[in-house]
Amino acid sequence: MYNTNKISGILFDMDGTVLDSEGLFDSAQIKLLNEYGITVDASELSEFKGMSYKDFYPRFMSKFNLNEEEDFIRSKLRTYLHHIMETDLKYIDGFEDFYNSFIRDTHIKVGLVTNTTRLTYQKIQSCTSIDRYFSFSITVTEAIEPKPSPSPYLQAMESLSLSSKDTVIIEDSKTGLMSAIQSNARVLGITTSLTKSEMKKINQNINVVSSYSDIKAYLENL
Repeated sequence: MYNTNKISGILFDMDGTVLDSEGLFDSAQIKLLNEYGITVDASELSEFKGMSYKDFYPRFMSKFNLNEEEDFIRSKLRTYLHHIMETDLKYIDGFEDFYNSFIRDTHIKVGLVTNTTRLTYQKIQSCTSIDRYFSFSITVTEAIEPKPSPSPYLQAMESLSLSSKDTVIIEDSKTGLMSAIQSNARVLGITTSLTKSEMKKINQNINVVSSYSDIKAYLENL
């Protein structure tokens, strides 16, 4: 049995870390751009991964010269995304097994910290069993500042009575990893969005893993 005295909490990012949803957001963006006669490849959207809506929409609309009100584009893209979620949303491979074998029967506190809005998170709750795994979440709606600020993770630690020294954060995107590192917690970067070298360029203290099996092995060897 794993010695849970070594860590008290694990904070998870959501998109690309718990949910295999990054591709869904890409699909929603592609559908919206197609409506405006713009054809793009998913690789052209990689710069937007992990962004909060406050940063995403101005940059997205500027890049593709969308001459509309921001709220209008936001509503259209959210509609596309929520429709896709109803059929295509799933967990990252290995997450459920990791939770059930490593966390479920322990006293480890868990929380979800995401740059997704509360409205979209509520849609995710209706499409998945995510409430089975997380009773605590902080979305960008409640965050004092969005990632890459450390604020969301610091808020989660405070709410769960955790300290940075006994907390592990699991992230996948540049924005999220920057946020996590600044919180002074131990950071695991799972390579669902970035390569090991890309993560190490962000910060050498990121512990890079390629799967939830790697995460389990890493934590067992602390």
